[in-house]
Amino acid sequence: MDNGIIRAACSYARRNPVRLHMPGHKGRKAFSGITTISSNASSDTQVPTPVPGSTEWAEALFDELRALDLTEAPGMDNLHYPTGCIRESERRAEALFGSERSHFLVNGATSGIQAALLAVRMTLGEGTVLLPRNVHKSLVSALVFSGMEPVFVWPEYSAEFGVYMPLDWPRLEAALEEIERRGEPLPKAVFAINPTYSGFARDISRLAKEVHARGMVLVVDEAHGPHFAIGRGLPRPALRQGADLVIHGLHKTTIAYTQTAMLHLGMGANSRFPGLQEAVEEALRAVQTTSPSYILMSSIEQAVEVLDKDGGRWVNRGTEMALELARRLSAIPGLAVAGYGRHAAESKDVEHDPSKLMVLLNDLPVTGPQAVKFLIDECNIIPEMSGPKSVLMLVSGAHGIGDVDAIERAFRALAERFPAGPEGAQDEGTAASEDEVALLSGTMPRPERTMLLREAFLSIARPVPVEEAAGRISADTVVIYPPGSPLITPGERIDPEVVEYIVSARKAGFNVLGRGIRGGEGEMRVYCVESS
Repeated sequence: MDNGIIRAACSYARRNPVRLHMPGHKGRKAFSGITTISSNASSDTQVPTPVPGSTEWAEALFDELRALDLTEAPGMDNLHYPTGCIRESERRAEALFGSERSHFLVNGATSGIQAALLAVRMTLGEGTVLLPRNVHKSLVSALVFSGMEPVFVWPEYSAEFGVYMPLDWPRLEAALEEIERRGEPLPKAVFAINPTYSGFARDISRLAKEVHARGMVLVVDEAHGPHFAIGRGLPRPALRQGADLVIHGLHKTTIAYTQTAMLHLGMGANSRFPGLQEAVEEALRAVQTTSPSYILMSSIEQAVEVLDKDGGRWVNRGTEMALELARRLSAIPGLAVAGYGRHAAESKDVEHDPSKLMVLLNDLPVTGPQAVKFLIDECNIIPEMSGPKSVLMLVSGAHGIGDVDAIERAFRALAERFPAGPEGAQDEGTAASEDEVALLSGTMPRPERTMLLREAFLSIARPVPVEEAAGRISADTVVIYPPGSPLITPGERIDPEVVEYIVSARKAGFNVLGRGIRGGEGEMRVYCVESS
């Protein structure tokens, strides 16, 4: 594949011009004794090769990259109005993913979500958005920016896996019927998360048809599923099921650098909603930086090439590694793997992405955070996240059989350290708190909305200790990490169940974050609307 952005950047570097434009480093070295591919300086001093992992090694890498760290110089195109190498690369992505239009993002999937809701507002006017409660916190910022108000739907909860499933049509239909019963206008859009953070995906083809029949836009957060369009044995991608706007977080499952993403316009979306494409473009200009990184855009381009190469070989390799690992770990006493064997998804229309390897610890006397600590401290294995009684690992084509062997050894060591059965409950210092696990393994509290989200977010607010916040209206977004879904959003009343959940989450070792809460340290305060 002929990489347009990378080709243009390398061509510019080879010209070795005197750069009198941004950025300030001018593509030249910053550290003594280290040269770049376009440096005008030279040195006769022999410099030892830096040791990988050393600061000198990192400095050398950064110096080399500076030659390709460009701005909208001649021949480099413009991300916000692409007509050259960037547009050429986006067209290749459109062919691969099957979209009407694909946009490169350098502000993460967050910017894609924000732009999607802004575009809906710009195309259809003010109103509401129907969305599952287990959305990512980035949705709150998108709602604030767009002025759209949320109508939350509580999705199916799996007690076996301890996670929420993707939104299904029956729950969505019930929510729409309730809206109609109250005589309120239908939402302007439906926002679906497919797949979830844990890798569960649902067939959304009927959902798309029903949503379109009611004149609503279907926005799909497929941040964890850009590889669905390429690999074998994976859930069906949203763009092939009628979604109008689809957001991909490329760095989550591909070789693209952190912070990269894509926003796709589905086939026929601009015909269904005239002006949607132009609104998306303008919304992206509002939420993305005006100085996009050509290094990040080049990594998107390279990721598209790797995904497309040899019929998706890289993706298929990752799937094979994940399935082999699932087979091995499920054979260890006390462990099970979600979506594998007897722990396959409960609903027939739900599939599971095998690359999201979710290890269930239900038969071991250890919590998810404790297991992750053991894996990191004792085995040098760093998972993606933990649940109350699970560990989630993201497997990709970057992994090999040596990694599979190391992970298997680590989990065998974990099972030996915390054996199933009565003997496993002897260490009180590390045993799981049954009350905390029971609380966090169940459904989240369901706070009542008493104020518009945007109004509450922009209200004068003051911090209140969590223990004293019951009964007040939140101006805050309190999030439990992982997975990053809001426990409470601006405009909702904080009830005692919310307070209990926050306190228990921190005690169990989870990161609780908010405007006045900084993870696992300090007093926990929630910003509440002053007038409440």
